[in-house]
Amino acid sequence: MAKSTGIVLAAGGIAFGNDWVQTKKPNLRIPVATLGATLFLAGIERLNTRAGVGLATMMMILALVTPVKGKAPAQTVVALMQQPKKPVIPPHGG
Repeated sequence: MAKSTGIVLAAGGIAFGNDWVQTKKPNLRIPVATLGATLFLAGIERLNTRAGVGLATMMMILALVTPVKGKAPAQTVVALMQQPKKPVIPPHGG
């Protein structure tokens, strides 16, 4: 298996999951596109390993930070990790 394959599959999985969370329905075009990108980058990697892995890494970064139909996956993770703020109760004066 090519070195870029795992990176591309992870990026596709993240994009698929984020789209599903945002729209509340699965978009099956993303796994098909991921399969195509995996095969393409595996072919590029056979010609030049650094180019294939580099392009796969760029794909992963773009999948994490590019907002499509709402929030980017990185924004979604940050929103999930933020703790709700506790209301400040003013002291009673008297």
